[in-house]
Amino acid sequence: MNAIFSIITLISLITITIVEPTKTLTVLTTGGMNGVNFAIKIFTVYAIWTSILNVWEKLKLTDFLSKKTFKLVSKIFPNENANTYKNLSLNLSANLLGMGNAGTPSGIDATANMKSKKNRIMLLVINSTSIQLIPTTIVALRSTFSSATDIILPTLISTTVSTLCGIILVKVFVK
Repeated sequence: MNAIFSIITLISLITITIVEPTKTLTVLTTGGMNGVNFAIKIFTVYAIWTSILNVWEKLKLTDFLSKKTFKLVSKIFPNENANTYKNLSLNLSANLLGMGNAGTPSGIDATANMKSKKNRIMLLVINSTSIQLIPTTIVALRSTFSSATDIILPTLISTTVSTLCGIILVKVFVK
């Protein structure tokens, strides 16, 4: 795979040098600066949400959340221990609020403690489809590029449908 990307990069550099040699350095530096600016904006969003999740843990809101979502989570992920359900609740709640990457550590902890392969697959499917009430990361991305941010309803509909389809498929096909 590295060889393929190296070849593509080399061909691109040769092409831009032949076609517009005076713009090569400008394009490379502008692209690099745009990449760094974009990374800083995304880092900021993730830092905020990770901090919020840490505050939730310190205030024991994660325990409260775990108790409130226990019935639903235990139906989707049967036969797991209490710590796994707590991590699952935190991970799923983070995804629901659109801060999925901030919930990744709790998802990893939940997966590490899971007994069932089917439950691991279910968590992967739910995290991949990710129902989002507030798609904060996408809204932040779109706002950094001055795009429309009125995507909450379409995102909610599409992620709900994809998550329900994923849950049904896992329940039907994974043994």
